[in-house]
Formats: sequence, structure tokens, C-alpha cells
Amino acid sequence: MNLSAYISRKTFLSFRKSFTRSIIRISIIATALSLSVMIISQSIFNGFQKEIAQKVFGFWGHIHITDIQSNRSIEPITIKLTEGLLDSLSFFIPPGYTESPIKHVQRFLVYPSIAGSKEEFEGLFIKGLDSDFDWNFFSEFLNRGRILHSSDSGWVREILISEETANRLNVDTGHYVILNFIVDNEHLKRKLKVVGVFNTGLGEYDRRFALADIHMLQQIMHKGPSDVTGLELFCKNIIQTDSVSNYIYENILPLDLYSESIREKFPNIFEWLSLQNTNKLFILFLIMAVCLINMSTTVMILILERTHMIGVLTVLGMSPWNQRKIFLRYAARILMWSMLLGNAIGYGLCLFQKKYHLIHLSESDYYLSYAPVDLSILPILMLNLIFFIVIILSMIIPSLIIQSIRPVKALRFR
Repeated sequence: MNLSAYISRKTFLSFRKSFTRSIIRISIIATALSLSVMIISQSIFNGFQKEIAQKVFGFWGHIHITDIQSNRSIEPITIKLTEGLLDSLSFFIPPGYTESPIKHVQRFLVYPSIAGSKEEFEGLFIKGLDSDFDWNFFSEFLNRGRILHSSDSGWVREILISEETANRLNVDTGHYVILNFIVDNEHLKRKLKVVGVFNTGLGEYDRRFALADIHMLQQIMHKGPSDVTGLELFCKNIIQTDSVSNYIYENILPLDLYSESIREKFPNIFEWLSLQNTNKLFILFLIMAVCLINMSTTVMILILERTHMIGVLTVLGMSPWNQRKIFLRYAARILMWSMLLGNAIGYGLCLFQKKYHLIHLSESDYYLSYAPVDLSILPILMLNLIFFIVIILSMIIPSLIIQSIRPVKALRFR
């Protein structure tokens, strides 16, 4: 029989002094609140990073394939697609993979314009979309109206604009805008009907881009159906994006094409998101330190409360380490009750925030109108495991005070 476990189990509930009982209750509540704050902090930070990354990926895809000169030229540069290239990008299997890492491939064409209504004008990049465009992303952020219709003959005279552009041009769904293009020193106009207004929260992109039919842009640029600005590739696993992009560039693309991940194309956003990890770790470390101080104080109070018991056990021959294990078990009991309460509070508040969006943010600054939460179970389980291990191991230090207690003085202490 484990003697320290037996003594701990039999004596933990026998703290008769109201002061000691109050200390234990306060410790449970304080530790539970610390854990709940850590759960909420981690869930918000992880949710924030996932939501922003998902918006950027949804707008641009995971991998971009364009002409190698496109980033160095002001003029729009197109590439000519072939069926062989599209098949190679859709079905290639890199070494170490059992299936193609690419989930979806879609083409796009971007050309600058000046959009005008009756009173206002706004510079916009028109992003032309083909029938292969995946509308799942924009369906979530479509404030009103509908997505673009596709047509087998001709091109659709419709356009999707952002909420910010709609406000600047003073137009709404059902209204018309005039797009002005300069092609080979020739001024061309196209009248399009606004069929939808979206708001992704990515202000930098919302104010610069509108969505239209790719065939319209190909017509005004005197290009064929296979001429596009580039391709957007979506990976089945986002983590593999960089390695897949490098493999495509080195093994599949011709010399005049270039492949880069969106992390490389827009490093400022992803560097800012990575910086949030530093903030998260600092907050978690600070809360953990407060919790350690609280638990250490509680363990030392329990040791002082049990000074007479320590003297008796020392006289009976119990080793200091076995005595320390008694108080470590006390700490484990307090910690388990705290973790149950802390998880209930933390996860419950996260569920509440996910459903009702009580914490609001400035969308112009944070790309989101509310604080998102990530309710994935694995990160929370890992946080609980690390929390328990760190706290219990740290309690070994305050339990060292047992070795300094002399049995002669301890037996007088009642």
C-alpha cells in the first residue's frame, strides 16, 4: 500500500480550521480563473490567426503562379495556359506523397480601371473570374445580393464590389457603374450592373478590388480564352503550402513562370500574425507565474497546518520525500478541482463568444469585427497537460520546507 497516498486521502478533508478551508477554496477559485483566462487567451489568439489567414487564403488562394516578370512591371502581364500545364498542376504527386496535394486550381485576370457612378469615381483593380472560381469563400462575406452568374456565350455584364467601394461610389445592388479602361492608348468603357456587395474585412483589398467576368477583360485586352494573369492553387493541407510551391517551381513550371506561396507574396500580414505568438506566450507565462505563486503559498500554508503531523511521521521513520509526496497530492487534488472549474468557465465563455460575438473589434485595424475563438480540443488538452505538469513539478520547491522542520519543535506545535 502507498502510505503517502493513504495519508493524503484520509487527511485532506480533515482541515478543521475555517481559515485553512477558506485558503483552499480561494486557491481553487484563483487557480481556476487563471486556467480559464489562459484557455480564453489561447482560443482567441489561435482563432484570430486562423480567421485572418483563412481570409487571405480565400481571397488569393494558397499558391500563386504568374509570369516571372509580373512583380517587376507596372503593365499587366498575362500568361498563356495549356491543357498540359493545367493537368500537370492538378494531378502531380511529389515524392513522399500518396496523392496530389492540390485541391483546386482556378484562373484569374487582373486589370486596372476607374469605376464611376453618376457623381463619384474610384480607382479599382478588376479581378476577372472564370467558371472554375470557388465561391465558397465569398458566399460567407456577401453582405447582400448574389454572386456572379456564368455564361457559355459572351460575357456577363455584372460586377461584385466591396462595401467600402459601394459607399464611396454611392451605389448599391441593382445600380450600374461605368468601368473606364485604357488599353493601347485607347479609352474603353463598360457598363456593369452591381449584383452583390461583399465585405471580407481585409480593408486593403476590399478598397482596391472588384470582381467581374474574366471574358470581359480578355475582350478589352484583345486576349484569348487561355490568356490569364495567373493561377490560384488551393492545397489540401495548408501546412504543405511552401514545400508544394517550391516543388512546382523547380519541377513543373516552364522557365518563364514563377510560383510563390501567399505567405511569400504578402509577408507583412503573416509576419504580423506570427508576432501574435509572442504576445500569446507572454500572457500565458504571466498568468502561469501568478498561478504558481498562488499554489506555492497554499502548499506552504498546508505544511504549517500539518506541522505536528510532520513531526510525528518523522519520529515514526517516514522519509522527507514521502512526506513531501503527501503535500504534493494535496496540491494535485486542489489542482484537479481547479482545472475542472477552470475548463468549465473558460470553454463556456468561449462558446458564448463564438455564438453571440460579445467582444467587438475595430474591423479596419484587426480585419475582424469581433474576437474569434478557436474551439479545437487538442490545443486546450495540451494547455491543460502543460498546466498540470508545470504546477505539480513546481510544487516540489515549496515542499522542501518540510526538511527544515525539526521533530522536537514540531511536536510542540499544535
